[in-house]
Amino acid sequence: MSLEAALEIAQVGMPAGRDRTSDIEVAVVDHAGTLLVLLRADRATEQFVDGAMQKAWTALNLRASTRDVLASIQSGEQDDEQLPFIPKSLFLMGGVPLTVGTEVVGAVGAAGCVNGLDDDAVAQLAAQTFQQLAGS
Repeated sequence: MSLEAALEIAQVGMPAGRDRTSDIEVAVVDHAGTLLVLLRADRATEQFVDGAMQKAWTALNLRASTRDVLASIQSGEQDDEQLPFIPKSLFLMGGVPLTVGTEVVGAVGAAGCVNGLDDDAVAQLAAQTFQQLAGS
């Protein structure tokens, strides 16, 4: 995961959030969960800045979208009710792992939209852009 790729996918997410009339924040973390890029709208609040970073961290470390993990927790079908107690994690829609082949090389998190489905759509769009850049 290069800084250039992280910046490019974050820049894709910003207008996608604005199109949803949101003060969006987009965070991209590397393979270790370290923040590479954080872009925030002018009127963004700290809550959503932290949320974007935590969603990216969660998607990276669980190697799944936060939307999928949230659905699994809510369904009660797995033994994962303890997951929300992991420090730094946030189980709200809007976190997506970034992969090259089968290897997770980073993650993107989006926060600030009116609803989680829009946060998820922004993060998914950024992840699709990464896939194009990576040639996957």
